[in-house]
Amino acid sequence: MFSLRAPIFWGAVLIALLLPNEVLATGETNEVRVASYNVENYLSMTRRINGRLRANAGKPVREKETVTKMIGTIHPDILCLMEIGDPSQLEDLQRRLRSAGLDYPFTEYLQGNDSTRHVVLLSKYPILEKHSRGDLPIQVGGLTLHSPRGILDVTVELPGNRPLRLLGVHLKAKISSEEYDETDLRDAESLALHRLVHDILKEDPTTRLIVLGDFNDTKNARSIRQILGKPDAPDRLKALDLTDERGELWTEYWDSADVYSRIDYIMVDKTLEPEIDMEQSGIARPSFWNQASDHCPVFISIKNPATTP
Repeated sequence: MFSLRAPIFWGAVLIALLLPNEVLATGETNEVRVASYNVENYLSMTRRINGRLRANAGKPVREKETVTKMIGTIHPDILCLMEIGDPSQLEDLQRRLRSAGLDYPFTEYLQGNDSTRHVVLLSKYPILEKHSRGDLPIQVGGLTLHSPRGILDVTVELPGNRPLRLLGVHLKAKISSEEYDETDLRDAESLALHRLVHDILKEDPTTRLIVLGDFNDTKNARSIRQILGKPDAPDRLKALDLTDERGELWTEYWDSADVYSRIDYIMVDKTLEPEIDMEQSGIARPSFWNQASDHCPVFISIKNPATTP
C-alpha cells in the first residue's frame, strides 16, 4: 500500500524535482511505471479570463506548466491521458515534457465521437499493436448512441520482450442529456468494455492486461462492478487500491458540488496482478496538484525482471 512508509518512492520524487533534465532523461529503473491522468481541458474552449468570457482560449500557461510538473513527479514510462484537445495541443504537451526530460516517441491518439476531448497514450516503449475503437456504437433505451471517447487499445513491448496490453477510457461524464440518461450511457459503455476484456482474456488467458482512465463513477456503481466482473470469473479485473501519502483514495475534486471522489482507476487482470509493486504505486498529490487539473494522477509500478540486478 502506498503511504508515508514508502521512502523509496518519495526519494525518487525529490530527485525528479531537483535533478537536471539530462539526468532524468538518461535515468534507468528496475520497474516500469504506468500512469493515468485527466489533465482537465488541455484544449481550446470558451473560458473566463480576468472576469471576461473568451472564445477559443487555450489552457492557461501556468496550468500547462503545472501539468508537466505533475507528470515529472511520477516520471512514468507509459502515460494515458484524458481531455487532450486537437493534435496541436498534444504536440504542445509533448514539447513541454521533452523540455522536462520526458520523451515519449510512441503515441496513440484516439478520435472518438467527441471531437473536442481525446484519450491519448504516450510510451517510451514500442507500441506493437493498435486496436483502438474510436467509433463504438452502443444501445441505450432503444437508441443507438456512441461512446463519446471510445476505447483506446494498444499492446506495448516492455523490456525483456514482455507484451503489455492497455485499454484506456474516459467514460461518459455525469452531465445530463435530454435524449438519454447519462448513467445508462455510462453503464452501456462499461458493458462494452467488459465484453472486450472478456474476449481478450478468452483468446489468450495469459495476457498481461491493464484497464485505466477516468471512469466517472465510484467503486459501488454498477458501471464499475460490470467492468470488474465476477470475483471468481476468468475475466475478472482488480481495481488496485491506490492511495496518496496520507492513505486517502480520492482522485478528483468536483468544486461546484464540493465533492471529493475516487473516479480514476487502474485495473489489472490475474496474470499481471502479482507483478505490481504496491509500495511504489499510488496517487500523486503534491501541494500544487489543483493548479494543473481537478484530477490527480494515479500510477503503478510493474516489477521488471529484465533489468533487476
